[in-house]
Amino acid sequence: MIPVLALLLAAGPPELEQSVVKVLVYSARYDWTAPWRVLPVERGAGTGFLIDGGRIITNAHVVRDARQVLVKRHQLADPFVARIEVVGNDCDLAMLRVDDPAFHKGLRPLPVENGVPAPRSQVTTYGYPAGGQELSSTTGIVSRIEWRNYVHSEADSHLAVQTDAAINPGNSGGPVIQNGKVVGVAFQGATALQNTGYFIAAPILKHFLDDLKDGKYDGFPDTGIEATGLLSAAYRKERGLPEGLSGVAVDLVSPGGTGDGVVERGDVLYEIAGQAIDNEGMVKFGTARVPFGNPIDLAQVGAKVKLGVFRKGQKQTLEATVRRIDRWDLKRNRYGEQPRYLVYAGLVFMEIERSFLKTYGEGWPWQIPREMAYAYFFAEAEDPAHANDKAVVLAKVLRDPINSQMAWSTGLIDAVDGQPIRSLEALAEALEKARAARRESLVIDFAGDGKEALPMAETERAHARILETYGIANDRNL
Repeated sequence: MIPVLALLLAAGPPELEQSVVKVLVYSARYDWTAPWRVLPVERGAGTGFLIDGGRIITNAHVVRDARQVLVKRHQLADPFVARIEVVGNDCDLAMLRVDDPAFHKGLRPLPVENGVPAPRSQVTTYGYPAGGQELSSTTGIVSRIEWRNYVHSEADSHLAVQTDAAINPGNSGGPVIQNGKVVGVAFQGATALQNTGYFIAAPILKHFLDDLKDGKYDGFPDTGIEATGLLSAAYRKERGLPEGLSGVAVDLVSPGGTGDGVVERGDVLYEIAGQAIDNEGMVKFGTARVPFGNPIDLAQVGAKVKLGVFRKGQKQTLEATVRRIDRWDLKRNRYGEQPRYLVYAGLVFMEIERSFLKTYGEGWPWQIPREMAYAYFFAEAEDPAHANDKAVVLAKVLRDPINSQMAWSTGLIDAVDGQPIRSLEALAEALEKARAARRESLVIDFAGDGKEALPMAETERAHARILETYGIANDRNL
């Protein structure tokens, strides 16, 4: 049995409940199968809490694709209109603000802890699970601190804390309290485990808040380093490592990442920001072991970091600038933005990114065409010089007599009218040049040596008709 005093210490004073709010969201997502269209409005709910500066913290996934956000104070009937100030989809955090002074009356901001709670210590989660009208709190034990994939973006991993305190739908965005301070933000469960939930660790929340001090959100940085552990004694010998030196062998350095221009393929990275890297590629974080990218993950974009590398038989200390790889946004689920597309004569062109590929259903990525899989997963590593290219695909064909005999209905585009296509903008330029040159036929080259041709004059005349037939107001969003 948990002592009553311990429960009170974990939870904090009763007045903090007033600073926990219910978040009501009316959202409408863009249809990635028809990117000019918006899907019907849906209603959702989550939790938020007040911090200093009159700001409300919640999860990014709570307010995803939001068209209107309302917040309700504990035991008050009337909601208040909130506006979204910042959304960090890479860390599943968002900041709201209520301009009505009446909302803030009698509320005190919750202080945020700097570190993480100790394993086996007690924490209390607050929220509105299952859309309930009354605030709920549950107390549990911290099981472990680890790096975990954040399911909102599906492409980012950060510090997360596992607990057996119940975290259910509706709890998302609620504070996790220990000794009256916020030690985390409830955000996801574990479907494969019983009585297990996760909360975003306070250092991630602190990073999010510190990032905003200059008035803009830069996001979390990327090491851009792929490496192999050196558990094999034979591999350590092959690398020429002296006895007692551990680390990882660098396999790939992504253009634009923190390691770009500093770390080289074949280096052994043995230290990062003063923290030794073990042969499994882990560093210490308090009592936990986490991947070696954690020190960079907790640094702000633009900061300097020291890297220890073993190169050509010598140890070297190098300095790198912490960077974010913006093109990797294509690897994340996209929210709140209309998809980029271009429609010409019923041919719908889009760029390859996660949200588009997921239109292939639950079987993605195994069901997507192999050329698309290569462009999405492997092209950057194979050809770093073109890392910033945006692969364009024929996503679908809106059928019309002008295109009814096309054999291709989808595929990766190599070139149009002889011009290489490495973005939707390049495609738009190629189409304009073909128009200006009055080509007889518009030739489309697909990856894998496939081709299609459309009669240019008839295609031009059909374009406006097809847009009207399918109710498309704008033929592009670039």
